[in-house]
Amino acid sequence: MKRLVFAAASVLVTSLFFSCATLDSLKEKVSEIFGSQSADSSESSFLDASKKSGETKILSSSYTRPESYDTAYSYRTDTPYKNIQTLLKDKNLESLRTTNPASYVKTACEAISVSTQNDFEKVKMAHDFICLLISYDAANFWANTVPAQDFASVLKSKKALCEGYSNTFKKFCDTLGIPCEKISGYARGVGISLLTETSPSSSNHAWNIVKLEGAWYVIDCTWDSGHMEGKVSKQDYTTDYLFLRPEHFIYTHYPSDSRKQLLEKPVSASQFTALPNLTPKFFEVTEKQSKLPKINEAENSYQFSYKPRSGYELNFRVSNAQTGTVYQNNSFVKILEDKNLALFSFPKADTYLVTIFWKKTGTTKSKSCGEFLVKTTSESSVLYPVVYSSSAKNVRIVSPVEMPLKKGETYTFSVFVENKRFVAAICGKNFIQLENDGTGLFSGEVTIPSNIKELTLSASNSERTSYEGLAKYSVE
Repeated sequence: MKRLVFAAASVLVTSLFFSCATLDSLKEKVSEIFGSQSADSSESSFLDASKKSGETKILSSSYTRPESYDTAYSYRTDTPYKNIQTLLKDKNLESLRTTNPASYVKTACEAISVSTQNDFEKVKMAHDFICLLISYDAANFWANTVPAQDFASVLKSKKALCEGYSNTFKKFCDTLGIPCEKISGYARGVGISLLTETSPSSSNHAWNIVKLEGAWYVIDCTWDSGHMEGKVSKQDYTTDYLFLRPEHFIYTHYPSDSRKQLLEKPVSASQFTALPNLTPKFFEVTEKQSKLPKINEAENSYQFSYKPRSGYELNFRVSNAQTGTVYQNNSFVKILEDKNLALFSFPKADTYLVTIFWKKTGTTKSKSCGEFLVKTTSESSVLYPVVYSSSAKNVRIVSPVEMPLKKGETYTFSVFVENKRFVAAICGKNFIQLENDGTGLFSGEVTIPSNIKELTLSASNSERTSYEGLAKYSVE
């Protein structure tokens, strides 16, 4: 069997271990430690799919779609049950893992059953258990070897490829009495390139679907357990692929059996390969997006619009799709009243990979959440200013948004800054103050001196000192 694909997703794994002689004592111990948790989450659809509210969608004689994902999404908390790491330290229960894996699963599932309020909690807890306990077997993945992937072998070694994750999750669900199937298919994980991807007909991954309250949901414990850094797997728990809407799951997973897409209208192989590679986080941090195919034809520039959810930002990286060369200053986010506009320029006729990153507003660390391709027919000399991270809040560069600036020419600079009193265009030793219209929008005309190579927009709460850079422009 072929090795199975691991994604750059985030995940930890939660495990439950109990050393109780009787179910009564087990219940007592569980009641001391366990508590339920939930969190609100929202979702949006990027696919053009027909939707009818208030009606259960029949996918086939055996697969149905839920009327609403509200309940399921309340468990997508990105947080494992806190008590599980404590239970992982139970030495008596730990001994069952290697000596009697079947009893280990049975005992853990008894603990889950007596500590949960519904089947969603049972599945979430089984998901957490496996994601925190099992590490991805990076060594065998890169060696292209597949050791035994049955649940007992996985539990004994605490390592698995995706088949092992899905087998072990199914064992837990079977023991819990939750209808569960293991799904095989194609996934856009480590080693997959949008440039060379042709067809999802070959199977390289495994995941699961579960039936809860009469409807089916997708789950990928492998991709929720961690991510790959180079050739090393890192535990990094998430619930990105727990109960994920099929409309979003289809951007990364293509099951061999089309019924198990769990979509009202299944996507064909050619339709799948025409989709960009978008992770669940992309849909979590954006509300609306313009159409975005996997391959976009352009002359020498490209743009698409989106609306970020409150508290989140997107940024982008442009690289050569074949060589991996990264191009600086070739992307820019223009913030408009009702949407953001992502702008891209390209230095020559070629094929480019655009990687999408997300972050929480006010933070500096970004994580990838998608990618797409742009094929161009000519070159562009347009670059975009460097935008700095600073203590300034809600910085929006209104104009100019292209560079290099021309010496001797006059430009109208306009920038919005929420929490600063002064904004200046700094040209060498010259400070040219921009005027505040009272709303935080600073504007002014600046003639570019002939003796500078760059201009910086900076902000401060003092007119003459302690300026922080907001954006930098090259001058020629």
